[in-house]
Amino acid sequence: MKIKYLSAILASSLLIFGCNSDNDDEDIVVVEPPVVVVPPVVVDEAVDVNDATAITMQLNSFNAASGALTFTLTDAQGNAITNANDYDIVYFGYPDPASPSIKPKAWKHWHVTQRFQCDQTDSDNCVGLLQETQTLGQYTFDATGLDLESKAAAGAVEVFKVAVQIHGSNASNDITLIAADE
Repeated sequence: MKIKYLSAILASSLLIFGCNSDNDDEDIVVVEPPVVVVPPVVVDEAVDVNDATAITMQLNSFNAASGALTFTLTDAQGNAITNANDYDIVYFGYPDPASPSIKPKAWKHWHVTQRFQCDQTDSDNCVGLLQETQTLGQYTFDATGLDLESKAAAGAVEVFKVAVQIHGSNASNDITLIAADE
């Protein structure tokens, strides 16, 4: 039993007196964790429009006044599509469906259109300006010279829609008529 007491006293004295140092800060060594630099993972999240077997177009914005478009192109796997430059874009102008007319059957069905297209085999005759943004798969379209009002009576065009089709060597997107942002 005396050994148990002696061991307890010795352990207590070491805890109380420590290492017999008045300044513990000098003895502390701070070890910083190593800085681990993880290289960015390069993921091929983009596919060239001519290599895509399917094209999906998502319209992000459509300004009725200017015809300016922003849209995103992806393939069947959700990868961004780059280098798109062949397109057919058609703008539609319709009358206000709530306005009265003396010709009710014809009034609700008329529309005016203006087409913008580009085929890279004849790029000198492209109409409009399609540009890829900094974001992979995102594009803007400038409908230079869009004028649906001149094709109808003054103030008759009230509803604006657009249809966009992008062409690659293997695929084109489905055409959907999309209304302008309010």
